[in-house]
Amino acid sequence: MLDTICKLQSTGITVDGADSRVKPCCHFDPLKTLDIPDISEVENLDQVLGSKLTKRIKKQTSREKIPQCNTCWNREKTKTLSRREWFNGKITGDGNKVEHLQIALDFTCNLMCRICAPKHSSKWNSAKDVVDELKSITGQPVYTTNPLKQNYSENLKRVIQNSDLSNLKSVEIIGGEPFYSKHFNWFIETISEKSNPKNIEFMCVTNATIFPSKDILDKLLRFKRCNIRLSIDGTGPLAESTRYGVNWNTIDQNINAWAKQKKANTGQLEVRANPTISILNVNKCQEIIDYFDDWKDMRVSPHALQGPDWLCLEQIPIEIRKQWEPKYWHPEQNKQFKNIVLSDRKVKNLLKQFIQSTQVLDNHYGKCFKDSNPEMYETIERLANVD
Repeated sequence: MLDTICKLQSTGITVDGADSRVKPCCHFDPLKTLDIPDISEVENLDQVLGSKLTKRIKKQTSREKIPQCNTCWNREKTKTLSRREWFNGKITGDGNKVEHLQIALDFTCNLMCRICAPKHSSKWNSAKDVVDELKSITGQPVYTTNPLKQNYSENLKRVIQNSDLSNLKSVEIIGGEPFYSKHFNWFIETISEKSNPKNIEFMCVTNATIFPSKDILDKLLRFKRCNIRLSIDGTGPLAESTRYGVNWNTIDQNINAWAKQKKANTGQLEVRANPTISILNVNKCQEIIDYFDDWKDMRVSPHALQGPDWLCLEQIPIEIRKQWEPKYWHPEQNKQFKNIVLSDRKVKNLLKQFIQSTQVLDNHYGKCFKDSNPEMYETIERLANVD
């Protein structure tokens, strides 16, 4: 029997500040479903779960692999744990109340990462000249200034206040950078008032440039379990070059602070590294693993960049990537790394676009990617010249 059911399609909600759409999952492609509602059009989340659209999507996913969910299908094809598989083991998918809520409070961020874009970072959005230049090189809409829609945060607050959150089992905050958002404390307080935090697994993705105050930490520890995911794509100069905006020493100090908190709150606080593996760091996976190996209970759970194509690791032929397959002591994560590094997904060769766009960002950052990862840059130059 074809396994296509996704419980997020029944009781999951994602509100992404990038487009302000209310959809079942962050990986769900709204461009392939034209009637996905805007947050400004929604009264409450119960209305979304009971809508004809949700029922139609649920019916479709019960019998076929719909194209809106290609991100999960692609991951499962490479035997990498998908979001669908993960949440099918976490929520019931029953009833008409929200079980999993994923939201972007806004897109405020203090970094301008090479793999990011204006719709996810206020820092990116403010660099309009750079954005325009990159758009002219790539011809892609990913590099388009996209200011947060008017009244997004106000609409988000209104909808959250009007919604029944009594059945929440999982909450996830994405960014921007959540700990940089002025709405973070409001959200934690509201969730705690409208549901029982002792029944909720809380997750937050952070770039580790900001360590929260004691007051925020205490509020996070109210939850049944608190999961902190550190977006660390490299160490030292590579970290500073790929995730531009803060020096590595600050990030390193904050990672150590999270490690101490994890040790002090064993069983309640989980901290993992979640590197995004791309053309920028696919040859540096072992370095990331070795860095976090100082704390063997702080695992490294990677995921592959799915786009834009010129930044995807598949730009490098698999025959070359084989030499970069890392070794990790944890069997499940070792398997994840192997499946990602040795992915056979096909992408259009855009290495020349990579070089051009990298030079633009090098000039803006005042930091050269080539200096932080000469092996990769030289490999790309060689392959680009061959073509």
